[in-house]
Amino acid sequence: MPVSELSIRQVEAFRALMQWRTVTRAARALGISQPAVSRLVADFEASVGFALFERARGRLLPTGEAHALHAEVERAFSGLERVVQAAAQIREQRRGVLCVAGAPELGPDFLPRVSAAFAQEHAGVDVTLLTLEPALALERVAAERCDLALVGEEAAPRAVRLERLGQWPMRCIVPRGHRLARKRAIGATDCEGERFVSYAAGTHARLRIDRLFSECGVTRLTGVETDLAQALVTLVEAGMGIALVDPLTAAGASARVVVKRFVPELEVPLNVARYAQRDAAPLAEAFLRHARAALARLR
Repeated sequence: MPVSELSIRQVEAFRALMQWRTVTRAARALGISQPAVSRLVADFEASVGFALFERARGRLLPTGEAHALHAEVERAFSGLERVVQAAAQIREQRRGVLCVAGAPELGPDFLPRVSAAFAQEHAGVDVTLLTLEPALALERVAAERCDLALVGEEAAPRAVRLERLGQWPMRCIVPRGHRLARKRAIGATDCEGERFVSYAAGTHARLRIDRLFSECGVTRLTGVETDLAQALVTLVEAGMGIALVDPLTAAGASARVVVKRFVPELEVPLNVARYAQRDAAPLAEAFLRHARAALARLR
């Protein structure tokens, strides 16, 4: 029997008749006429190729075949109900999968905090957080292996659309008890002769910081360098020197080191990267809403 010979309406009529056992009540439950129910059930019997009901003393009695078929019908309708339920959860953003990538400085503190706030509103959504170098994060987005990425990069592959979330000034972090910890703001000239821990040579942040101090005519005692912002925090906390870090790293480090405003300001941009050929997904937009709220507290 080809599936095309069946119709959902026929199966619904059979199911209703199995439940209510009279054509009158089945018709009322389906909101159609009694002749329509009888015709749908007769067509269903013709399609399956065997009798489903017998009449006995004016009553409709399901055959053994009807009982066996009814069990399968109920399983099928249970599956349909799960589909309807899943659709409602997706519509209400209570179900789904979201993959978010972020630059290394976002991984230890910022992204987990945003994810926690997001999860309170979207408890049924599975979130994957990836800490990746910006170039790799952009590649993941371009390959549609990641829904969005938060990066400081100003350029991206053609398949990726960048949107500026904002830009914030870098902060100076110093060990507790350091002489500069008493100042309201630390200027470039205050760093003359200070031991300085730095981002790795050749990184964008390192080039900008070195250029600023060179333009201000300030000489620092440089030594230890690293490509991880969190490692800079640990080095400063251990008394290895002072450092300039991005504002997100500084915000998460305030319990370990002293964080001060730095002048002249050296601003760090933050962009969201998304696949250019796809409309913004509701779950991704909801995550960004929480990210923007967290970023607003940096100002």
